Amino acid sequence: MPKIINFHEIHDKDWFEDTLDVIQDLYEVVPFYEIQNFYNGKVKTKNIAHLTVDDGHISTYSIIYPVLKKRGLTASIFVSPKIIEEESNFWFSESCDYDKEKLIFCIGEMLNIKPENLMGIYPRSLMKLLRLDQIWKIIRLYQKKFNSPAKISQYVNLNQLLEMEKSGIFEIGAHTLNHPILSNEKDATAEFEITKSITRLGELLHRNITTFAYPNGSVNLDFGPREIEFLKKSGVKYAYSFEFKNLSPNNNLLAIPRYGLYHGNKDFIRNKLRYGALWEPVKKQFLNNEDKYRRKLQKKFRL
Repeated sequence: MPKIINFHEIHDKDWFEDTLDVIQDLYEVVPFYEIQNFYNGKVKTKNIAHLTVDDGHISTYSIIYPVLKKRGLTASIFVSPKIIEEESNFWFSESCDYDKEKLIFCIGEMLNIKPENLMGIYPRSLMKLLRLDQIWKIIRLYQKKFNSPAKISQYVNLNQLLEMEKSGIFEIGAHTLNHPILSNEKDATAEFEITKSITRLGELLHRNITTFAYPNGSVNLDFGPREIEFLKKSGVKYAYSFEFKNLSPNNNLLAIPRYGLYHGNKDFIRNKLRYGALWEPVKKQFLNNEDKYRRKLQKKFRL
C-alpha cells in the first residue's frame, strides 16, 4: 500500500543504503507531486512510497543528499529557518548527551520536584511535556551548574539549504522555528512557531511554502485541531504527522501519516514496512510506548 517513509539524522551511510535497497525493492519511490496526484485520484498503483526527512541535520546534506542523487531519487525535507540562519541547535540536540542524573536534578530544580520523585524517569520524555521556555531554562541551568558549553550547530547552513533547493532533489517544507511540542504551548506561541517558520522559510527560498511537518508528530498528543487551523491560515496544503498507517484517499491532508525508520537490519526494515500498519495498532494498545509513558508522566506530575 502507498506510504510515506520518514528519516531523521543518519549516522551510518551503509545502513541508509541498505534501507533504501529494501524500500526500492518493495516500492516505487516517487516525488512529492505523485503524492499530490494520489490524493487527487490520479495515481492508482499501490506500490508507491515517498521519502521525507525531518529537522535538517547535517547528515541530510552529507549523507542523504549524495545517496539520493546517486540513485536518482527525491525526497521532502522539513527544516527550521531560525536554526539554519542562527546556526544553532534544537533543544533535544543541545541536550542529547547530557548525564541523565544531572539532567533530572536540573529538571527537579526547575519544576520544584524532589529528585527522589524523579528517579527512573526518562528525562527527554518528561521534557516533551514542558513548554519550550521551561526546556531551555533546564538546559541553561545544566550548562551553568556543570560547566557544559553550548554545542556547535548540528544542522545544515543556509548555503547548504539553498544548494539542496536548487538541486531539485528536495521539496523543502517548514518544521516550526524551535521544535516545541506544539500542544504544550499557549495559542500565541504555537501560532508564531508555525506561521513564522513558514513565512521566513518562504523568504529564504523565494517561494511559497505549502508543506509542513509537526515536531514529534503524535496526533492529539503533540498537535491537534488548533495547529491544523493555524496551518490552514498560513496557506499550507500538506502536513505530516507520525502514525504507522498506509496512505488513504480519505486522509486529512494536514495530518498525513508516516512510517519512521531509525534502525534495524534489512529483514527488520522489510517486516516493519510490510506489517507495520497491522502490528503498530496492536503494539500501541497492549504494549508500552512513549506516548503512553508521556501520558503517565503527565498525570503523575500534573503537567
